Amino acid sequence: MRRAVAGFTLIEMMVVIVLIGVMASMVRISQGDNHARLARQEADVLLNLMHGLREKAVLEGLEFGLRLEPTAYQLMGFTQDQWQPLQPAVPLPDGLQLALTLEGQSHPLHDSAHRPQLIWLSSDENTAFDLHLESPPVRWRSIVSDGLNDARIDDNGSLP
Repeated sequence: MRRAVAGFTLIEMMVVIVLIGVMASMVRISQGDNHARLARQEADVLLNLMHGLREKAVLEGLEFGLRLEPTAYQLMGFTQDQWQPLQPAVPLPDGLQLALTLEGQSHPLHDSAHRPQLIWLSSDENTAFDLHLESPPVRWRSIVSDGLNDARIDDNGSLP
């Protein structure tokens, strides 16, 4: 009579390996690319802020601006013939940074600048710009404005 052998069959081992692989894939898919997700969220926040600044500038007859740094932005207002910060600088999520294009030229962002690069006037005009959220070398999202209409997210100006 044959004695039963203790252990696992090859089929049982293969099933376990496949299940582990499927579970690992599901975890990776659910997490997605963190930088892409953060860039989408931050672009939405910035776009809503820009739309609010445009409305507030016209309704209140004031001038507003955004001072941009590579890894932060700050809301500013024009009072007493000079630009004043209206709030502390808002840092971007880790791994993201801003890049600015004005009139088709790359515009360097300096931490030490005390004036806004983007301006919304009470006359319902604003700076024409392309603002990019990126994790170099990848550009995730771009917010563009022609200076007359509302800013918008331009997926065509962004790399995959």
